Formats: sequence, C-alpha cells, structure tokens
Amino acid sequence: MMMMKRIDPIPRNLSADSLLRSLGITAPRDIDLEAIAYYVGLRIKRRCLKCCEAMITGRGDNGIISVTPGSMIQRERFSIAHEMGHWAHHRGETVACRAADIGKFSKTNTVERAADQYAADLLMPWRMFKAECSGHKRLDLKALKSVAATFNTSMTATLIRMVHSGLYGNAMMITHGTGGRKWHRSADGIPGYWFPKADLDRESFAFELLHNANTQDQNFPRKIGADAWFDNWAAPRHEITEQSFRVPGEGVITILLLDNAMLG
Repeated sequence: MMMMKRIDPIPRNLSADSLLRSLGITAPRDIDLEAIAYYVGLRIKRRCLKCCEAMITGRGDNGIISVTPGSMIQRERFSIAHEMGHWAHHRGETVACRAADIGKFSKTNTVERAADQYAADLLMPWRMFKAECSGHKRLDLKALKSVAATFNTSMTATLIRMVHSGLYGNAMMITHGTGGRKWHRSADGIPGYWFPKADLDRESFAFELLHNANTQDQNFPRKIGADAWFDNWAAPRHEITEQSFRVPGEGVITILLLDNAMLG
C-alpha cells in the first residue's frame, strides 16, 4: 500500500478526479483504495455485517468503512469506493448499503446514484478509462474483460462505464434474471423508443444461457433480428449484434450493438 501523508482538512465534496490529481495518480495500477481512504480520514475494516454489504460511520473528519469480507476483490473495491462517495457527498450521516444499492446507478435513488458515480470516477477515471478503451474499437466481451482487468473492476461496473463513455454510441447492456429483464443501460445516442422487451426471446442466446446451466458464455458476438429484443414497429427491418455472459448474483448480461440506421 502506498504511504501518503495525511493533510487536514480534506475539502468536503472534493471530486474523485480532483482527489486523484492531488495525489499524482496517473495510472490504474496506482489507485490504492486503502491509501486513498486513509488520506481522506477513513479506515477500512472487513467484518460480517447484518442486512447490508457495506457501511460508513464517521464523526468530524474521520470515519470507518466496514465491508463484508468474502466477495470478489473487484466487488469489494467498488463497495469501498461507493462508501467513499457517501463520505464525499453525505458526510455526517450513517449510511448502510445493501448489495442492491451498490453498482446499479439507480435512476430513482439519487443518494446511492451519487455514491455509485463517485466510485466509478475514482476507480475508472475518465482520462485513463477512455485512453484504455481507445484500443478497443468494438465493445464486445473480449474488450470488456481486458478493460476490467486493467482497472481491477467488475465486469458489470466496467460495462456500464464503457456504455456511457461516448466511445460506443450504438451499445446497450441488459441484465436478465429468471423473472425477466432487471435493468438496462444505453449509450446516450440511442433513442428512447429502442426499449428492450421485458422477457427474453427463445431465439436469443441469452435465453439459452439463462435457462440451461450447461451452456457456456457466448465467446463471439452474433447477428440476430432486432425484433428478438425490441417490440418496435421498425425492429423487423434491422439486425443487431448480441453477446451474452453470466455474472454471479446478477444473472445474464447481454451486450447489444445496434445498427447505425437505428440511431436516427
């Protein structure tokens, strides 16, 4: 762990990017969360928590982040960074976060969304992230795994960041569980009328992956009619690219690449 001299007081609401710049961090490998947390007055404890995955308590300029041990290191890193987001934006409050509160970039819970955004900015700062993504012209599973490995972040968090990077304007991600569509995220340039169906089409690879435990992740993207994914009058006229994979605890995630003619 890098040793950093604590400087008091750390400005409240300091952005993640400003924090990284103040520490001279210019490469993903140098994003040492324990050292950065210490710098802003936080200690990290790993202990079993009831009814939540992570929480932060604090008083004045000092606090403690508690995180449940045993999860994947990438998930743990995002949970810690998420709580650091609460420290930056909601200091003075005690916040306990369930697994469902972390990493989903909620469209309705502005408190948790702010913490998620801070975590993404801290772990995958845009100036480094876009430089890394620029080496991957197409958003597919191979590119996703490479970028996630560089930043030591989960596939889900990395994919959300890639979709919103502005580099893949035709990309969409959709998560499905046995109950149907759970949530999805689209690149900013995709019109809202391209809204995915609630249930998976039997012709989609994602359907097979979700319902057959022996099916392996889809190693290569494949073409499929857009009407398998969208209930839209124009969908039968287009083909899209799909690639699906499993994520423990999430279900099946699919990367869709829309035809440029669908973007308006």
